Order: sequence, then C-alpha cells, then structure tokens
Amino acid sequence: MGKSELTSEERFLKDGDRSANYLPVDVHDPVMKALGLGGTLSADEEQTTVQTLPPNEDAPNTMRRVETEAGTGQRRKRIRVQGWVAALLVVVLLGGGYAQYSGEVRQGAERQGAGAQYKVLPYKPLPATASGGMIEKAKEPLMPYTPEAQPGIEDEAYQESKLYSQKYSKGHELMKELLLPGEYATYVIAREDRQEEGSLNMYLPPLTFKEYAAYKTSVEKHNTPIVKQPAYMPEGYVLDEAIIKPSFLKVPDEKQLEGGNARDLGDNFRLTWRVEKAENLVYQYSSLIYKKGETQVRIGVSRVDDNSGPAYPLPWSEKTKVENVEIGGKQLIYLDDSSNTELDLGYKYKLVWSDPEAQIIYSVAVGQENSELTKDDIIRIAASMMN
Repeated sequence: MGKSELTSEERFLKDGDRSANYLPVDVHDPVMKALGLGGTLSADEEQTTVQTLPPNEDAPNTMRRVETEAGTGQRRKRIRVQGWVAALLVVVLLGGGYAQYSGEVRQGAERQGAGAQYKVLPYKPLPATASGGMIEKAKEPLMPYTPEAQPGIEDEAYQESKLYSQKYSKGHELMKELLLPGEYATYVIAREDRQEEGSLNMYLPPLTFKEYAAYKTSVEKHNTPIVKQPAYMPEGYVLDEAIIKPSFLKVPDEKQLEGGNARDLGDNFRLTWRVEKAENLVYQYSSLIYKKGETQVRIGVSRVDDNSGPAYPLPWSEKTKVENVEIGGKQLIYLDDSSNTELDLGYKYKLVWSDPEAQIIYSVAVGQENSELTKDDIIRIAASMMN
C-alpha cells in the first residue's frame, strides 16, 4: 500500500484541538479487546506530541469511532422571570431563544459594563467551510469503558499489556534522544517473534513559546493560523504558554519503513523509524494557554480542509449540555460537561465558532480541574476576541 492522504476528519482527530493534552498509545489489539486497557504516558511525554494511528483526537479515556450527527432535538429552557406574561414576551420577541446578560434574562439588554449580551438557542451544527463542512456533535456520546473484571497482577494478559506499554514508552524516549531539534519522524514498534503488524506512530513535538512575540513570529514563518490575545481575561489569569502543533500532509504505510533505521527494544520488540521531510509538514493548529494557579484557559485556532464533509466533530458525553449561543449576531456552539465525573473530555466548558470563508475554527475551553470560572466568563472571553 502506498502513501495515504488523510481526510479532514482523520486530520482533525489526529492533530486538532487536543484540549485534554492526552496522548494515545496503541497497545496490542487482542489485549485491548480483552481488557480495555491503554498505555499512559508520563507528563513529559504528554508535552511532546506522539500520535498513533488509528487516531484518537480529543483523547478521552475511551476507544470509539467518531461520526457526526447532522440533526438534533431542541432542549427546553427555563426562563427565570416573574410572571407568565414577561416570559411569553421574551419568547415571542426572541423567536424561541432567550437573551442573557451576565447570567440574567433581560429583554433587549445592551452590552455594557462587565458583561456581554448573548442569546441562548437550541443546538444546531454550524458551517466551518464555505463549501459545507460543518462543526457538529459526534453521532454518539463517548462513554467510559468498564471491564467486567479487574485483572490480577499475575494475570497473563495484564502482564502482556504492561509489557507493550513499557515498549511504547521506551520507543518514545528513544525518538527524543535520536532525533535532532526540528526533526519529525514516523515509526513502528513491532514484536518480531509474532506474526502481527506493528503500529504506525508519529513523533511530532509541538513548538512552544513563553512570549507572545516569539509565537507570533513563528506563526508567520510557518503560515499557521494565529490566536489573537483576547481583550478580556478573568482576573489573575496570565499567558503561560503558546503552542504550535505540526502534522504530516501524508502518512506512509508501515511497510515503507522496512529497511530503515532500527533499534532493538528488548523482549523481541523492534523500533523502526524514518525522518520525514520538511515539505511533508504542515502547521494547522496553534493555541494560547492562560493560567491562574493550576486552572487553565485554552484558546485554540485550527485551519480545516475545504470540503463538504464533517470538518470538526465535537466530542460529548451523555451528561454534556450542548446549545448554541449568539453574540452580536454570530452563533457559537457551547458545551457544558461540568456534571460529568466519570469521563474527562478535556473540557468543563467549551465554546466553538468559525470563520467559514477563511476555513478557520476557534475554541475557548476550561479544563475539568476545579475552577471558579463560569459560562459567562468564557462567553465574555470569546466576545472580546470578536471585536
């Protein structure tokens, strides 16, 4: 099989807005099927992007094919105002949505002071490209996998899974040691004493910056979509890091790596890799991370392919509240996963919107860690980026 070119869905899943900063590690398929266990990288490995095919973009702790949902049902919204006449008037004037200002329902409120006026509307997909690519929910919710029985420490399958995880971690560390700064590679880890295919991985460490000026210079150099600093950020939050993530235009078949550079990983495991050429690199995603203590606000921007298929699937769970909000005539999709205590989707609150003509998608997300930030806070951040 020759080189395969990634679709927009695969590229999104491979290197889009990885809010959770989790990194997938492919463990031997039979073991995964039997146990539902996955390898976990160290914090240092999480900082250095390793991508594994098949991709798992937003990287919650689940393995499920992502499809998109073209339609949705309307949620009922409770309008907290005094008197049925006032409630009816708001519904009639706003066509089924309702206007919010700093968390309160108001009729015809003007934007002023500390808040940003917005309407809450039923969820619907939004265009991401001029030719019909859409931002939309994945077809099915993501769910945590619970094995029927926890394996014992002496369980053979458990030990096998642990061995594979150790070899993938070792292979990753070797890539860090063997490659020069600025080099990127595809690599395969395979077990030589078995007739099984290895898993194709990609070593793509992100470019990181502590100063916005340096980030801006690199964005211009690599033709990367840029995140402009928001005019508003909640008190105490400061820019901690800027990130640019590279990806490959084409991914080789693992057989194309045969006969290339190789290292023995022990226990009949072998690492084979190939350094990819600069012309095979593209820089389609960047983000700014603001922090206050351990709490993060991540603002990301992605360039997507101009096609009519799903351009940006949104991961969600059965506990995720999804709706649209309108700010100054511009619609955004809002996701609230704050009630989910079983599965970390990489966000507590998230806003997503687009510029279809430029094929650019923006997002503002707050992580699942304890945070005093509210829905109004991230809406105000987004609104300050639209001015």
